[in-house]
Amino acid sequence: MKILIPNYNLPDSFVDNVSFTLRTMGHEVINMGEVSVSKAYSKILKTVKDLHQKAFPQLSKQEKFILSTIQITSVDVLLSLTQCIDEEVLFECKKKNVTTISWWGDTAANMQKHGLFSDYWDFVYIKDIYATQKLKSLGINAEQLLEAMNPAWHKPSHQQTNTDLVIAGSFYDYRQFITKKLIQNNVDVALYGPPLPRWVFPEIKKQHTQKYIVKETKAKVFGSALGVLNSTAMSEFDSVNCRAFEIAGCGGLHILENRKSIETCFEPGKEVLVYNTFEELLEIIDFAKKQPKEILKIREAACIRAHSEHTYKKRLEYILSKI
Repeated sequence: MKILIPNYNLPDSFVDNVSFTLRTMGHEVINMGEVSVSKAYSKILKTVKDLHQKAFPQLSKQEKFILSTIQITSVDVLLSLTQCIDEEVLFECKKKNVTTISWWGDTAANMQKHGLFSDYWDFVYIKDIYATQKLKSLGINAEQLLEAMNPAWHKPSHQQTNTDLVIAGSFYDYRQFITKKLIQNNVDVALYGPPLPRWVFPEIKKQHTQKYIVKETKAKVFGSALGVLNSTAMSEFDSVNCRAFEIAGCGGLHILENRKSIETCFEPGKEVLVYNTFEELLEIIDFAKKQPKEILKIREAACIRAHSEHTYKKRLEYILSKI
């Protein structure tokens, strides 16, 4: 199949992992090309883009890319990854007999304009079960589908060699506060991710590595650490992010705030360690330091589960089987 993914290819991103996997499966993939981490997270470029959009409302570069692509080449599938696509663009795709699929990997709260509420989506996949039910209640062909890990680089390449608790990603309010509390409790933390916001706590700014980890480097960091804390934003509610599968795939110790949805992916206590309070989190960290043999069993069990059940290939085979 010829599959159009209308976005830029940031290393180890949703777009990158899906594009890579589809190509290994023998499909032709069209996306918008590579983009650097510095450009993708540039605050100046984002501000200019937002101001221009407010002053001169128009289709996004991604939406224009869709329209121009379907005019010059025959496309079988539009696969939108966590994007809100204007109905005008979706309608043009339907006129060209393009199958339209949305796979939303973010919290539903981050949708813009009409979000996924359109009659022109053939299939909608979203990780949040509550959002799935709301979409289905209005006749949208929606189904819950979680993200995944890429065994090409999310693999167990390193054994634990340090006592760091890794925290990787954007430092929004919740992640900042829990990180600050960990630092105040003398927990060794290793902090990674895109540029920090201006309002970051000084303790976090001081300890942040200023490194954005991807692919094999991510596998090394996750595997070498005592554990990886998978904290999520307040808007995430009861869903599972891609980090859960990446940590497990890399052979890391996955530590997560307790939520019902994780039970559909991993077995708490045997494949992932969950906590309900900050005190319980400190107890898990202490346990991980004192019981390395038990922790190794958890790491290995989670890794096996991730590589057997939670790969992008598994997810994409399911998506394409529905067409």
